[in-house]
Amino acid sequence: MRKKLRRILWAAAALVAVLTGGLYAADELGPQRELTADTAVHFIDVGQGDSALLLSGGQAVLIDAGTAESGAAVVRYLEELGVTELYGAVATHPHADHIGGMAQVIEAFPIEHFYLGPETQNTATYSGMLDALEEAGVQPVIPADGDELVFDSGASLTFLGPADDVPKSNLNDRSLITLFRAGDQDVLFMGDAESAAEESLLAHHPALTCDVLKVGHHGAATSSSEAFLQAVRPSTAVISCGVDNDYGHPSDQTLQNLSLAGVDDVRITAQSGTVVLPLNPPSSSSEENAA
Repeated sequence: MRKKLRRILWAAAALVAVLTGGLYAADELGPQRELTADTAVHFIDVGQGDSALLLSGGQAVLIDAGTAESGAAVVRYLEELGVTELYGAVATHPHADHIGGMAQVIEAFPIEHFYLGPETQNTATYSGMLDALEEAGVQPVIPADGDELVFDSGASLTFLGPADDVPKSNLNDRSLITLFRAGDQDVLFMGDAESAAEESLLAHHPALTCDVLKVGHHGAATSSSEAFLQAVRPSTAVISCGVDNDYGHPSDQTLQNLSLAGVDDVRITAQSGTVVLPLNPPSSSSEENAA
């Protein structure tokens, strides 16, 4: 598995131009809805799983793709928004409720940048994602702390973890953690990170705060400690989980911690479906500061 991953990471991507050209040609055969230039985050309802779409300046980045069963729905959702290619895609960690639909996404859209979490898993789901990347000629990257993907609009996605001090025994804690910054608004995506990863994140980024928090691990009690929430101080929290799921997500403890931290705006996809949060584009805050 690791040899295969290294081969994909470092192999030349000679087929990218050919495959991408073919996909564009297919797109041009029929009318396409134009992708909005507005900046927003779509927390896609994928049941008991995770998937979020970042939009800014006509570019799209996908963080996770839900389960295999929800992959087609994720692809359809993106197409309905006018997405014809992805500026970036992020697979936070190897669990099937986060990457199960990723192979279908890779097959459906050209992808310019693809990021993988640092851990692998010997499963058909993970192997299928790697096979799809290889077939598409996409070279994945394991990002380092501080690496940044900048949108043409000036918005950015910064990778903040996991740090080396997070134990490798728990794949949830080894999730990629990312911060989407648009103007003066920050959205923090925790993947399935639990308390050990939260403590590490604050140790390495003690000044970290956010306006919107994508709550870790679907609202499980093992994530979103009161100390962590008090530190990052979100005003809005989004929990992605399935209706009547077998895990009891979100836990009463997590909801209580959010309340104690003063987070009054809590959105749960199991209750409201897909959550769309418009954000101020970077240019708006720049113009205001200049005025």
